[in-house]
Amino acid sequence: EKLLPDSETRLKVINFLGQELTFTGNFWVNDTSYAITKLDMRIVSDANINFINDLNISQEFGRIDNRYWMLTMDKLVADFNIVEGSSISTGFYGTKTTTYHKFDFKETSDQKIYALPVDILVLENANQKSDDFWKETRHEELTKDERTIFHMIDTLKTLPVFRTYVDILQMITTGYWVKGNFELGPYMSMLSFNYLEGTRLRFGGRTSNDFSTKVMFSGYMAYGTLDQKLKYSGGFLYMLGKNPRRALSGSYKYDIEQLGMSQNAFREDFLLAGLFRKNTTNSLSMVEEYKGSYEHEWFSGLSNTIVFTNRKILPTNAEGIKIFDEPNVSRSLSEITTSEIALNTRFAYKEKIVMGEFERSSLGAKYPILDIMYAYSAKGLLHSDYEYNRLQIRVRHWFNLSTIGWSKYNIEAGQIWGKLPYPLLKVHSGNETYWYDESAFNLMYYYEFVSDKYLSFLYAHHFEGLFLNKIPLMRKLKWREQFHIRGVVGSMANKNTDYNALRPGSYTLSKPYFEAGAGIENIFKVIRVDAIWRLSYLDHPQASKFGLFVSLQFDF
Repeated sequence: EKLLPDSETRLKVINFLGQELTFTGNFWVNDTSYAITKLDMRIVSDANINFINDLNISQEFGRIDNRYWMLTMDKLVADFNIVEGSSISTGFYGTKTTTYHKFDFKETSDQKIYALPVDILVLENANQKSDDFWKETRHEELTKDERTIFHMIDTLKTLPVFRTYVDILQMITTGYWVKGNFELGPYMSMLSFNYLEGTRLRFGGRTSNDFSTKVMFSGYMAYGTLDQKLKYSGGFLYMLGKNPRRALSGSYKYDIEQLGMSQNAFREDFLLAGLFRKNTTNSLSMVEEYKGSYEHEWFSGLSNTIVFTNRKILPTNAEGIKIFDEPNVSRSLSEITTSEIALNTRFAYKEKIVMGEFERSSLGAKYPILDIMYAYSAKGLLHSDYEYNRLQIRVRHWFNLSTIGWSKYNIEAGQIWGKLPYPLLKVHSGNETYWYDESAFNLMYYYEFVSDKYLSFLYAHHFEGLFLNKIPLMRKLKWREQFHIRGVVGSMANKNTDYNALRPGSYTLSKPYFEAGAGIENIFKVIRVDAIWRLSYLDHPQASKFGLFVSLQFDF
């Protein structure tokens, strides 16, 4: 501790733990108000963090109107490298400096800005300002090194080799190859394999931002060498507003689907889906679908989406979908048509997002995220065969647990009202690949369980190396441990039990289904391996009691 001339006290914080996500540095405290006036800190050199050699943060606080201590300068410098601590491999420095002034504590006249989903607003003509404008407006003049960096970046943009590297990196991260007004892709779906189509060839893409930042068109055509059928899809997305988001979309699809897959699973035409498949699936369906939707964000965190879907399911097996109109009197359905209108509500209080011209990515929220979906299908509307109501509620959240890592949970409940064939009921999400799917039951096979009322949950905890960091060899590898448990309880109404002749190997949930897993993540910084045990329904003929799964995840 040392008293400084400006009547502030400097305290030095030292990290005594190994491999922990902590900082070392100094902070200055005003000796009258005890407010922090300055902060300098650096991440500890052996922190279990990826791709960063060093990270420095500096902050300064000033007393405004002789009343409030406010952040006036915030500077971050990061040394990025694929190989931490290496002076040979190529890396780069990232610097972000933010200064604040002209504080106004009066209530703004435009309250709508607080309802916007982003914290920082950029004027539409900001990119058209002259260099003289920025020179006069900047709170601090650019240093000589900063002016050199601006010139270097402008020069790099004109070099063909640099543009090639940028295009390759963009293709890897987005799955599309951008060429002028068109983006070709996804490239991992251009070639795939399945039992129905044999070798599947697909060509498609979407319009780029050079074409328009208001409307995006997309589509593809696919052909299977075994079934020799052409599949295709086309659609559009029109942005009525971006902040807040107002989006209108429409699409048509005629293609195969695997019912009972989670939304996060690999698409059936994704190359890795074929390479990591456990079994030769025989439950694909042909689907013809018209869909239109309108998304309306009311304010930051609350949005509604209205979706209308006319959908026809055509089973590819010879038996079709077997039902009982009367006891012991069965018939087979060669197709099922529904016309459904749905209202989706999403509430994510204080959620942080990253926006592009058309797409958004959530950075998570401090509070639980709530999704509610209600849907109704009218019989006879556009040849719809059935009337039903469907309600689904989901709550998900992640939170830190002090120094022992972080946890997340996902709870979902749903019910379907109506006498329906099993493809229109809740076909619980299974996984028949060796690729770990966080949104599915990984040791449940497709179509294994069907319900019309259910409650499912997932709880996972990531220790972030809490135990492995204590082992010298593991500390060098920077592996991280985690575990999870998931389950589902459900039932089927008697009218649906009597109406359906379930597929061979399909069941209702007479008792809860559980599975649990533990694994290692951050292997070579991107690989995760999970060992999963099935804890119930072990007597089912196709049931796997234990499985190993792999996945990729990019995380600091």
